[in-house]
Amino acid sequence: MDLKDIKDAKAISSNVRSVFGTPQGKEVMKFLEESCGWYESIFDPDNRDRILLNAGRREVVATLKTLQVLTAEQISALAKQKEE
Repeated sequence: MDLKDIKDAKAISSNVRSVFGTPQGKEVMKFLEESCGWYESIFDPDNRDRILLNAGRREVVATLKTLQVLTAEQISALAKQKEE
């Protein structure tokens, strides 16, 4: 899947909205938020590697939330911008 491709961006956006727009999907998102530390600080003064790990876990939730709210065009543009 290439999110720079508008067709792929539309497909994944539609699928993410379909899955996480249901009551069951909202429960799964709540679980992911909690298990990925969405509501916690990523900072760990004693362990630099833990900061990177925490940031990576939160990135999963952030990506799913972004795919839910942006249009396919915005997703595609963001993917292109990230590549540069």
